[in-house]
Amino acid sequence: METLKKSYYVEVPTSLNPEQLHIMMDLEKDAFPGMGAVDEQTLIPLVRYGKLIQYRQQDDARPIAICEMMRDYNNIHKAYIFGFYVRSDQQGKGIGKLFLEEIYPILKQDGFHKVCLTVNTQNKAAVKLYEKMGFAIKGTRFDEFGEGENRYYMEYILS
Repeated sequence: METLKKSYYVEVPTSLNPEQLHIMMDLEKDAFPGMGAVDEQTLIPLVRYGKLIQYRQQDDARPIAICEMMRDYNNIHKAYIFGFYVRSDQQGKGIGKLFLEEIYPILKQDGFHKVCLTVNTQNKAAVKLYEKMGFAIKGTRFDEFGEGENRYYMEYILS
């Protein structure tokens, strides 16, 4: 696992050129098929005013994993993970765990004390990963993104 970790690095872009934007939109569609993945109208403001964290591998133009973050206006010390995914051709290698381990120090450095997210109640692999990484289910949000789109609300306290 340590060897795998050494082959990846974190990048936090502050802008996206048209090619990068196209790559990001393709990755979103791959990660969230049929669910209305984000487009340029969301990605550009997210990069400029939120935080887009990419997990990358040398000589690969496409990020290996993505974390899209925003600050909770009701609690400025709480970050919300808007989107978190590992590229479909890279899943099952432990990359999600490695990536979250890289994200936690970034959040602490940015002054956050807590991070939260929602995850589809049927996405057992993601729920298992988040629980393994210290997140706790705090509730269920029914019809969160439309009818039948039930999601667990999960939190993690950054220590």
